[in-house]
Order: sequence, then C-alpha cells, then structure tokens
Amino acid sequence: MSPATRTMDETTTSGMAAVEQLEEYQRTLSGPQWLVDLRAVARAKFHASEWPTTSEEEWRRTNLSPFEFDLYTVPSSCTEADSPSPVVASHETPPPEGTAGRIDVVSGAVQNVRVREDLRDAGVVFGDLASCLREFPQEEPAASAMVGAVRSAMERSLAIADNRLEYWHFAMVANPIVLYVPAGVRIDETFEIALAFSGEEVVYAPHLVVVLGKEASATVVRRVSSTEDGEVMLVDASELVVGDGARLHYTDLMQMNEEALVFRNDRGNVGRDGHVHRTEAALGADFVKTRYVSELTGPGADAVLNGLYFARSEQHMDVRTVQQHRADHTTSRAHYRGAVSEEGHTVYQGLIQVDATARGTDAYLTNKNLVLGESARADSIPSLNIQTDDVRCSHGSTTGKIDPGQIFYLGTRGYSRAEALRMLVEGHFEDLIRQTPESIQEELRALIIARTPAEL
Repeated sequence: MSPATRTMDETTTSGMAAVEQLEEYQRTLSGPQWLVDLRAVARAKFHASEWPTTSEEEWRRTNLSPFEFDLYTVPSSCTEADSPSPVVASHETPPPEGTAGRIDVVSGAVQNVRVREDLRDAGVVFGDLASCLREFPQEEPAASAMVGAVRSAMERSLAIADNRLEYWHFAMVANPIVLYVPAGVRIDETFEIALAFSGEEVVYAPHLVVVLGKEASATVVRRVSSTEDGEVMLVDASELVVGDGARLHYTDLMQMNEEALVFRNDRGNVGRDGHVHRTEAALGADFVKTRYVSELTGPGADAVLNGLYFARSEQHMDVRTVQQHRADHTTSRAHYRGAVSEEGHTVYQGLIQVDATARGTDAYLTNKNLVLGESARADSIPSLNIQTDDVRCSHGSTTGKIDPGQIFYLGTRGYSRAEALRMLVEGHFEDLIRQTPESIQEELRALIIARTPAEL
C-alpha cells in the first residue's frame, strides 16, 4: 500500500508494512535499551511462529485465514521521526473535575496528559513511558520503582506469550501508557485514558501497564474508539499488577467502528490479599478476539471479572477469560453477559485453572447470552482444569431468546414493543453496568440501547 495523506482526524500513514518491514519499523522507535531489546526478542519470536489456526482449541471458532495481515501499514504518528513535540504531564492545568488524571492519545500520538500535582508529589507516575522518563529524574525512587515494575511486567508477559499476535504486539509497541501507584497511596478518583484511532488498513499496538504497590488503591477507566470509517486494526495489550493488599477497579470500553479489527491479550497478576475488579465491554468493531488471564499468585488474592459484549450485523466477537489460581485460598468470580442480533456471532470461552498447590480455591464462572434473531449465533464454552481436590469450583452457562410473555406484560403496562425490547436487553446487562464507575454507566447503557434492534 502506498502512503496516504489524510485529514488531521484520520492520520497519516508511513507506508511501512507492519509485517515485511517490521525490523525497519523498529529502528524508528525510541525508548530505553531494555524496551529496544524486548522488541527485538519479540520480532524473532514473531518470525519463528505462524498465525493461529482453527486447529488450535482457543481459535477453533475464530478463523484468521481471510485476513491479509501483510497489507497493514504502521502509522507515522508512532514513529520517532514523525512524533509531535514531547508531551509532559500538566500540573498547572488540573484534570477534569472528579478525576485523578487523564491521558488523550490520538492515532498513537500522546496529545495531552493531566494529573493532580498532589498525586505526583506522593510518588504517583501517570503518563506515557517516554514522557515519564523525561519528567522524572532516574534517581528518584518513584521513577526507579516504576521503570523496574513496568520492565518486569512486560518482559514476563512476553516470556509467557504463546501466539504470533502477542509477539507482533510486543515487536511493535512504541510508547506504553503507565500508571504507577506507590505502596500505601489510596486514590478514590478515577484515572481516565482515552485512545482514539483512525486510518485505512493501519495497525496500532497500544500498551497499558498499571502497577499498584502494597496496600495501594486506584480506579482506571480506559476508552478505546475510532473514527466512523476506516479499517483500523488494534493489536492491543494491558497488564494489571496488583501488589499485596492493593485494590484495583478497572474498566475497559471498546467502541471501535464496524470496519475495525481488535486483537487483545491482557494479563493480571494479584498478590497476597490483593483485589482486582475488572470489567471489559466490547461494543464495537467488526472482528474481536480478546483474552484476559487473571493470575492469582498470593494467598488470599481475589479477582472479579465482568464482561459485556454485543454483536450485531455480521460482527464476530470471541472473548476468553482464564481464572488462574496459583496460590492457596484464592477467590475468583467471572460474570460475562452477551447479546447477539442479525447475523452476528459471539463466542465466550471461560477457563478456571487451579494449580496443585492452590488449596482452598473458591472459583465461579457464569456466562449468559441473549439471542435476538434467527440467524444470530452464540457459543459458550466454560471449562475447568483442577489439579487439587481441596477446592470449590463451579461454572454455568445459559443461552436463550427474549420471552414473548415479558414483551406482552410490558405492553399491558403501556410500553411499545420496541421500548419493551430495549428495557429487557438493558436489564440483561444492568447488574454488571452498576458495578462500573458512575462516570461510565450512562455511556454503557446508551451504547447497548443503540445496538438493540427495534424488532425481533
């Protein structure tokens, strides 16, 4: 594909092929030496591997063969030569009211970072990695601890990555977004991260690392969107590292346009008596394949994994969670709700995995799907892999249609058929919506209502 100059809202592509010119692209990227080395290791693993196929269990219902990955180019906004002027965190201009900080990223380029000055003084680091390294002298304890934690998380994730898309991501990652909260710092307000993408046959590799120290707490809302048109591909990843006794509430809302492709591999690591509450909402894109592995590595660690997804038209959404119990007396709960209409296809794969040393594990997994059309399809595959007898683990799954009796009942109360249908679909997701931060709840409801058909 030749370079294409677009409007300011759409982005300028470099014409550099993201597969064939991967090594050349890496030479345009800056960063500390450990990140340069990580990209090189990932590139070697990428070239030594093949794209996942339907012969693999996780990919059995998601076929990548129609996609021509070698046609996608890398956006110039992600390369060192074409990057805008360095962006540093703003302390004079506070973040929006009710928030602890906010970052805006447009087509891979950081446009704005705002964070409360009192949090910076307390050792909190929030921003893109390049700006954080410029702003914080390396001798500062917060900077040294942040760099060590981010490096450790990324290198560990690459070491245990198991498919070519993950290797591709780490080979392309340019400038990760970082939130580091030191031990004992508890933050009630929300950190907001807004990523917006554009382009035609352009691939991006956004990366987020959240690290909470011992007994720290934070709330993060990440929104991922795109322009109305343009075939954008995201090869995305996030890492959530929750220290001993720390608490993280994380929400990820994906609302890409219905030409976009989204591949995401997220990992979480929860220490002793730590807690993570994570919600993912897949409410956009033409093709979605996500995986979240929640690793409970300390005794008493706890994880709540919530998910909402809604496929319509000919959208394909394949969502996978792994509740990975590595230590004794750990707890996890996964609640995933889906809806599918027209000729959409959804797949949910949930696994509870318990090591032989994880005695006293208490884990539950449930998936509920609403089918809103004769041609719509929902697959649900919950499973268990238990290596010890001293556990309490169970799973459940339901897939069904709207009860006509409920439509009739609401009609007798004065609601039109379309209104009744919207109420029932919204109600299907409501208990999970109410568990997200208030700042995002109405947005989630509006997106679900917009996707609900007027008639069955």
